[in-house]
Amino acid sequence: MGWQARWAGGLLAASLVGLGVANAYAAGTRPAVAVIDHFQKTLLTVMKQGHRLGFKGRYKALAPAVRASHNLPFIAKITLGPYWGRLSPSERAAFVKTFGRLTIATYAAQFTSYSGQRFQETAAHPIGRNDVLVETELMTHGHKRATLDYLVARGKAHWKIINIVANGVSDLALKRAQYTSIIRKKGFPALLRTLRTKVAQLSRGGKAR
Repeated sequence: MGWQARWAGGLLAASLVGLGVANAYAAGTRPAVAVIDHFQKTLLTVMKQGHRLGFKGRYKALAPAVRASHNLPFIAKITLGPYWGRLSPSERAAFVKTFGRLTIATYAAQFTSYSGQRFQETAAHPIGRNDVLVETELMTHGHKRATLDYLVARGKAHWKIINIVANGVSDLALKRAQYTSIIRKKGFPALLRTLRTKVAQLSRGGKAR
């Protein structure tokens, strides 16, 4: 499946979330559900040790899980839209590396402590032949804090996340709009500096802007 089809699949996933499809697991979705289940269990484990680990410890603990569960090169490519094809191989490599660091740093900065949270899987639905939408909720003491829905795609060897829809907002679409705007106005070097600055801010306990 080409990236255009996957992008359309991501938008379709967001629309299905908005429609509130029935809470039932469809046949053949279990491998994708397993990817999300393992990743979320890792998040909870890190949250329970969050204060002791600190940012660096959380980053180190989450990095393998993020890289194993997220298709970071693919997501990075889609966020740049038509500008990806205009980059040199070295520029692409630099962007994918920085994008990966920012993704891990964001998780390390957001999931810092544990106060009874748990993830609850509510449904899984095939999207086309090779994608599955896995719907989950982040709960605290029986109350829903957030809806997190994952678009998981089957690659040659593994299923991996290619988009997350948080409370109805597509992370992939949001980043694509932000990143292409920066490139259009200021150029690729400015985008790379912006992402590296965000990583530095998060590592110091600040918020990425």
